Amino acid sequence: MQQLTFGRKLSYSMGGMALNLANLVISQWLMKLYVPSKDTALVAVTLFSIIFLIGRVMDGVTEPIAGFISDHWRSKLGRRIPFIMVMTLPTALVTFLLWTPPFPNEMNWLNAVYVFILVQLFFICWSLLANPYLALLPEITSNLKERVNISTMQAVFLMVGTLIFAVMGPIKDTFGWIGIGIVTGGIIIISFVPTMFAIKEKPSDGDGTPREKLRFGLIFDWARTTLKNRAFVYLLAATAFLWFSLNMVILLVPFWTQYVLGMPDSEVTLLMAPLLATNIIFFFVFNFLAKKYGKYAIFLVTLACAVVTMPLLCLVGVLPFGDKMLQSQVVMALIGIPVAGIMVLPFALLADVIDYDEKLTGKRREGIYVGVQALFQKFAIGISIAVAAALMYAGGDLKPTELGLKLISLTAGVVAIISFLVFLRYPIREKDGIAYLKE
Repeated sequence: MQQLTFGRKLSYSMGGMALNLANLVISQWLMKLYVPSKDTALVAVTLFSIIFLIGRVMDGVTEPIAGFISDHWRSKLGRRIPFIMVMTLPTALVTFLLWTPPFPNEMNWLNAVYVFILVQLFFICWSLLANPYLALLPEITSNLKERVNISTMQAVFLMVGTLIFAVMGPIKDTFGWIGIGIVTGGIIIISFVPTMFAIKEKPSDGDGTPREKLRFGLIFDWARTTLKNRAFVYLLAATAFLWFSLNMVILLVPFWTQYVLGMPDSEVTLLMAPLLATNIIFFFVFNFLAKKYGKYAIFLVTLACAVVTMPLLCLVGVLPFGDKMLQSQVVMALIGIPVAGIMVLPFALLADVIDYDEKLTGKRREGIYVGVQALFQKFAIGISIAVAAALMYAGGDLKPTELGLKLISLTAGVVAIISFLVFLRYPIREKDGIAYLKE
C-alpha cells in the first residue's frame, strides 16, 4: 500500500457516506413505501417481511463468499479495488429501481415479485461492493490509533450520509419515491469513485503469496475457522444484537411521525435532526475517549447508553414536560449518543480481531471476517424487520398503533442489554497503542 496521506485517507473514508445512507434508507423507508399500513399496502405485510428476511439472509450468505473470493483474488489492481470498480454502478442502478414499483397505487402480485427480485439483487450487489471496501481498512494501516482516526473520518462521512438520510422525508414529499432512488443511487457512485482512483493496492497477481484453489467447500471451512477466534465470537454476537436494536429504532421513526405525532413524512426530519446533532458531537467524543481509554471500554459505554436510551420512546406522552413532539425529540437526541459510538468503533474493533487472527493462522483474511460478521448482522436486521412488523399493529388492526411502536422501542432496549452482557466477555485490550489478548 502506498503512503497513507490525508488525501488518500479522505478518499477511502468517503465510502462511509453510502454505507450509512443506503442501509438507513432501506431500513427506514422501503417498508413505508410498500407497506404504509395494511389497508394501503402494495405488498401484504407478512409477505414483505418474508421477502426482506430472505434478502437479508441472502445478503448474509453472499458476504462471506464475497469476502473469501476477494481474499483470494489475483490481479494487478490488488484484491479489493477490482470489486469496487465493477460493482459501484450496478449497485447504484438496483438501488434506484427499488423505489419504482410497477403498481405504485395498489396491491398487486407483480409488486411482490418485483420487490423480491430487486431486494435480492440489492443485497447481493451490496455485498460484492461493501465487503471488499471494508476489508481494505486493516490493509491501509496497521497502526491502532490511525485505524481509529480513519474510522472517525469514515464516521464523518457516515454522518454526511445520515444528514442526507434525515431529509429523505422532504425529498420524498417533493419528488416522490423516485427522488429517494435518484439521491441514494447517486450518492453510491459519488462515495466509491474516489477509492477507486486514490487507493492503490499492491498487485496480488504474481506477488509470491501462496495460492489456494477457489473451492466452494473451502469457503465454509474459512468461515468456520473464524469462529475459533473467541475475540471475534464475542464481537460478532454483540454487534449482531446491537444492529437488531438499532434497526428497530430506525424503522419505527416514519411510522412514529405519522401514527403517534400525526404528521406527514416530511416532518421525519424534525425527529432525525436532534439525533444527528448529538451524533455529530459525540462521535468526536468517542474518538477521543477510545484513544485514551481503549476501544473495549468505550464500546461498553456505547452499549450501556443504548440500553438506557433506546426504550425511552415508551415514556413519550408520560413525561412531565412538553408535548409528544418535544418529548420524542429529546429521546431521539439521547439515542444519538450511542449511535455515534456505533459509527466510530465496530470497524476499528474488527481490525484488531483480524490482526489477532493473523497471529493464529499466518494469513490476512479481512474479507472473510467482514463477511461472517455481516452474515450475522444482516440476519439480525432481517429478523428485526419481521419482529417490528408484527409488533407495530399491537392493539389495532389495519394501521400501526402507538402501543405497537412503543413495544418496538422497548424490545430494542431489551436486546441492547443482551449485546452489553455479551461484549463484557470480549478479550482484546490495549496498552500503549498495542492490542493484546486478556487471558
